[in-house]
Amino acid sequence: MRFVRNRRRALSTVVTMAIMLTAVAAIGTAVVAWSNTSLRTYEFNLATSASDKTNKINENLIIENVVLKPDVPLPFPDIPAAINITVTNTGTVGFNVTTIQVSDSSGTIVNNAKSCAPNCSAKGASILPHSSGWFYYQFGWSSNKIVTVQVTTVRGTTVTTQAMHP
Repeated sequence: MRFVRNRRRALSTVVTMAIMLTAVAAIGTAVVAWSNTSLRTYEFNLATSASDKTNKINENLIIENVVLKPDVPLPFPDIPAAINITVTNTGTVGFNVTTIQVSDSSGTIVNNAKSCAPNCSAKGASILPHSSGWFYYQFGWSSNKIVTVQVTTVRGTTVTTQAMHP
């Protein structure tokens, strides 16, 4: 009888070891899968961030021309005072203009373009490398006041210039 009793004990040790090894293998597989997923997510975020920062560095724009057009009264067609703005991309990557803010020293601010070219949408204009886009705003400016023009892109680059009609 003593012999049989030892066999049962040996069998329980083998079963316990098998259960422990299975549990360790399952937990180990789960940890490896989780770490691979986390690493891939981190790698994707790092690559996206690096690409965005590099593109922001390569994003160069200038406000090339600001033309203040006076109000044309009757008997000519009644054309309100306006401002034409030309934005040129001198960089190596294209950019999207999100806002152009036009203000004068009296605090009047205009944000919405009446028209723009070449590639305009509701959100702004796409300007390719080494090309220009122009924007037309109805803006009631007056002489001897400084007009400030601020252009902002999707990546957050902001360029500001000032103009004044004599």
